[in-house]
Amino acid sequence: MGMQMNKMAACLSRAALAVTLSASPWVAAQDAPGTDVPEVDSPTEGRAAEVDVVPPVERKNAGEWVILPVPNASPAIGAGLQVMAARFFKADAESQPSVVGAGGGYYSSDTWFAGAGGTYNFAADRWRITGGVAYLDAKYDFYGIGDDAGDNGIAIPLQQSGTAVFVKMLRGFGDNWYAGVGYRYFDSKVGIRLSLPNFPELEEAIRNGVRIVSSGPSVAVAYDTRDLTTNPRTGSYVTFDAIFPTNSFASDEEYQRATVAANRYWSIGDQYVVAGRVSACGASSDAPFFDLCFLGAGKDMRGYTAGRYQDQTMVAAQAELRIQFSPRWGGTVFGGLGQVAPDFGAIRSSNWLPAGGVGVRWMAAPRNKVNIRADIAWGNGEDALFYLNIGEAF
Repeated sequence: MGMQMNKMAACLSRAALAVTLSASPWVAAQDAPGTDVPEVDSPTEGRAAEVDVVPPVERKNAGEWVILPVPNASPAIGAGLQVMAARFFKADAESQPSVVGAGGGYYSSDTWFAGAGGTYNFAADRWRITGGVAYLDAKYDFYGIGDDAGDNGIAIPLQQSGTAVFVKMLRGFGDNWYAGVGYRYFDSKVGIRLSLPNFPELEEAIRNGVRIVSSGPSVAVAYDTRDLTTNPRTGSYVTFDAIFPTNSFASDEEYQRATVAANRYWSIGDQYVVAGRVSACGASSDAPFFDLCFLGAGKDMRGYTAGRYQDQTMVAAQAELRIQFSPRWGGTVFGGLGQVAPDFGAIRSSNWLPAGGVGVRWMAAPRNKVNIRADIAWGNGEDALFYLNIGEAF
């Protein structure tokens, strides 16, 4: 059952938009910039003969709307349409851009979702608050747990509905460091889509399934030297997130889940940026299906159906070359390797799953440097998957 909660996480990230710009399913990862934010100058300042293809961010509270209809298709939940609306703005001259927004979507499997959320950066980037709420009613195919299950491609039809609420507050300290706490609540019902016309009561009981509540605190630490959170050209971004659902917070299970990721950005001349990312996830043995680690959603491994490959641990490495053709248009080529396993000791050099693709970028909010990205990606044994979203993948 881990796949769908992971798919729900992907939908929530789009609906709440905080996770779209951040990192982890159901736990809003911090998109924390460094405490001391330098002025973002043109990469060609002092060289008048060259063309500035990425003009600097204006240091004023200039808000911009981005509204995006997103046609999408997934082997898990079918074809559908999502609509997202986000407003990017600066709370003050020294803070990185903030965002608030809402979204919703409907798929041919009769899956639908709706949500709202955002990230507010203020007090000269010393504070940031991230939060959101979402509801999803999903009909999907569950592939099972482990890389063997993903390779087999055999799925069970499930249905799941649930409500999620999360909030997190981070405080800057030292040079470019952030730390904070949060809370996440998720309440869902999971059943099997099974037709038993001769046994209607049994069919109803199977479809209604079981209710699972996960509720508990979270902690986060980040180190961030990026020049701009919405479209970085230089710097590093290292994050650690952990959640601790517990009976004390009315959770049905007590367990832990942690993720760590490191992004690095190198500017090459005026037109090129190389971006790299390595990440790892680990969940304790008592973790329910929706808090397992997975490839194919969030920031890790475009090219895989969300939840097809999932287990208690995951590792992934990715690289991306970003090219700016003009002030508004750009492109990218990317690739990566990932793996899921029962534990980190079971990671094997022969089990890596490759992925890669190409994409187009259009700068929809030039004052805050926010791109709309359109990517097509391939994974091992997967058909080409199309991605249309707000903001960079990582």
